[in-house]
Amino acid sequence: MTATTRSAAKRQEKTSEAPPTEEAHPGSKHKTDESVGSPSPKRTKKDQKEKGTTKKNDKKEKTESAPPNILEKGIIYFFFRGRVDTPAPASVDDIARSHIILRPIAKHAKLGTSPLSDAGNTRLFLIPKKTLPRTGRERWTAVVEKSGASFQTLKDEFLAASEYETKTAGVRHTPAATPVGEGVYAITSTGRESHLAYLLTLPGEMGEVQRKMGLKERGSFIMATKNPEYPGPANARLPKGPEYPKK
Repeated sequence: MTATTRSAAKRQEKTSEAPPTEEAHPGSKHKTDESVGSPSPKRTKKDQKEKGTTKKNDKKEKTESAPPNILEKGIIYFFFRGRVDTPAPASVDDIARSHIILRPIAKHAKLGTSPLSDAGNTRLFLIPKKTLPRTGRERWTAVVEKSGASFQTLKDEFLAASEYETKTAGVRHTPAATPVGEGVYAITSTGRESHLAYLLTLPGEMGEVQRKMGLKERGSFIMATKNPEYPGPANARLPKGPEYPKK
């Protein structure tokens, strides 16, 4: 056997001993279809856990983004009335009373340029503290002074100016209620609590009067109703109990 024949034989032996190129090891750069299609049990459990977490997050987001039920919507007005013989109050101390008027409209109704019909369902609220709460920690009470009234009746009987005569001071003048804000409102329910949210449309720019009253361009309050037949806190009791019709 010549040297050339020996070299060719050795090359043939080395070639036969080398592993086939189609068989790649799991740790190699190029993986086979079998290694890719068979993930480890740990990775499968991890993927299922991540998918489960994603489903929970999606369900949570859908729950949180679900809009609350609208119980009522309409027009809201904010007024204050100066003390007797004080037609132009300069501070909160010069204010005798503050009021909120809620004028509900139908849920499907849309506000436009045409005047609102007087449905006789307007409610007048009295704010004993005269100002609205400025922070979320403050609590305040609003008393329903009149309900089921027409808007025109409230303007003539409650918001208009009046005069009365006393024996000592003579004729006294009660100024008319001064409007300080107007907008739209909605009473909503989340299932656990109710909210009164409003958006001011007037005035166009907030002034000093609105800021002193505690008004904001957008506001929201958590509402809690109380049965007036039960006594309230000592600082928020009515001088006389409620009188309801028998029917």
